[in-house]
Amino acid sequence: MAGAAPAPAPALVHAAEKAEISAAPGERPSLSTAVLAKMERNRQRALALRQARLAARPYPAAGGQRARAPAKVVDTGGGFFLEEEEEELEEGPGGGAGKIVHPPAPVLEFDYLICGDCGKEFMDSYLMQHFDWATCDNCRDTEDKHKLITRTEAKEQYLLKDCDLDKREPVLRFIVKKNPHNSRWGDMKLYLKPQVIKRSLEVWGSEESLQEAKELRRGNREKMKQKKFDKKVKELRRAVRSSLWKKKTSIHEHEYGPEENIDESTYKKTCTVCGHELTYEKM
Repeated sequence: MAGAAPAPAPALVHAAEKAEISAAPGERPSLSTAVLAKMERNRQRALALRQARLAARPYPAAGGQRARAPAKVVDTGGGFFLEEEEEELEEGPGGGAGKIVHPPAPVLEFDYLICGDCGKEFMDSYLMQHFDWATCDNCRDTEDKHKLITRTEAKEQYLLKDCDLDKREPVLRFIVKKNPHNSRWGDMKLYLKPQVIKRSLEVWGSEESLQEAKELRRGNREKMKQKKFDKKVKELRRAVRSSLWKKKTSIHEHEYGPEENIDESTYKKTCTVCGHELTYEKM
């Protein structure tokens, strides 16, 4: 019936019956402090749940109207009833309630990468993360194709300069690792081999030009080595000759001829061996 009061909760009725049994006839039954505290906590929890559901209610769809469904009475078992609202319904063309309208779920799109070797899609890989090179982990060849080379090897084998590695755009990416030969030495910069080859072709134009530059550099090195070798041989010969040559250290003794009178008190003698003239005076 419309005017009938809602039925009491089973827990409340049970608690009331216990109170009536324990209470004296003609006295109003009293609830303990623990029961009252529990009822208050349940009430607060129910109010918080209701506010959360009202806050999470979806917004109306574009061009549509929503109508509220009648409240639903729920027995919480804590001594009171909770009115729950039904989900809002979208009114149909005839004014009646239609289907439930939910907001559309967000569309998540993933940008898959294409492996340059196998052509399959992949999300992420070691080479993509460190070198921005589109190759999946399954196709990674650490021994040859995707080998990591040091900065010195990149400069010697592919004739690159520091500006080609650090300043030419785009700057080549690298990873830093400790030197395996000695930990106290500087850290090593490791570059990806295909990226170094690509940069070398950009600098020299073609593989033939790179090979010609290598041959020219190799020839210059051979000339420098031969020149250094000839210089060392020449110095060695000079040292051998200087050790065999001996300077004469004997003292020459003059053998003078007859004495000649120059003037009244001046005389001279001439060495018959070297021609040295000795001039002297007599008192």
